[in-house]
Amino acid sequence: MELLLVRHAQPEHVHGGTEPADPPLTAGGEEQARSLAKAVAAGTFGLVDAVVSSTMRRARQTAEPVVQALGLDLRTDVRLCELDLGWTTYGTGVEDFPRRRDAYAEMNAGRWGTNRYDPAAFSERVRAGVEEVATTAVDRAAIVCHGGVISAYLAHVLRTAGPMFLTPDHCSVTRVLVEPDGYREVLSVNESLHMRQG
Repeated sequence: MELLLVRHAQPEHVHGGTEPADPPLTAGGEEQARSLAKAVAAGTFGLVDAVVSSTMRRARQTAEPVVQALGLDLRTDVRLCELDLGWTTYGTGVEDFPRRRDAYAEMNAGRWGTNRYDPAAFSERVRAGVEEVATTAVDRAAIVCHGGVISAYLAHVLRTAGPMFLTPDHCSVTRVLVEPDGYREVLSVNESLHMRQG
């Protein structure tokens, strides 16, 4: 089978909150989600048989137009949530650091500003969530999730020595081939031409 790892569309930023940040999509993000749905329904990535989403609002709102266009039901899984699950802020990016490598070093060390997380536990949670989708009896499943989730799963497939982080574009698609014997192969990373073709 083939997994399509899709990063969510552009969400609002949340700063200075007291509750866990779970922002909705911006108006531009809603348009991105509609463009993604159009591309998926047109068969740009082949016939998609199942759509699974992180439980976070930005992922669910990205996935909803896709399942509507395909006539499928949306399944959600908390294991596909981003590493910032439960944090009270959202929106600091690698561009906020003096150098991109500084941002990645922070994340690899389990830090993001004043927030902390366990990289190993995050990676294991993501691996378990994605691998459950990989065992479903479909030919192609789309997983609408987050940049950190995509990075963590790619690190698992590529067997990197430690965590790695990428910044895939909003609504980009990363493809992974899944064989029944456990073989996994990265077919593409950060496909985003469909978002520029309208």
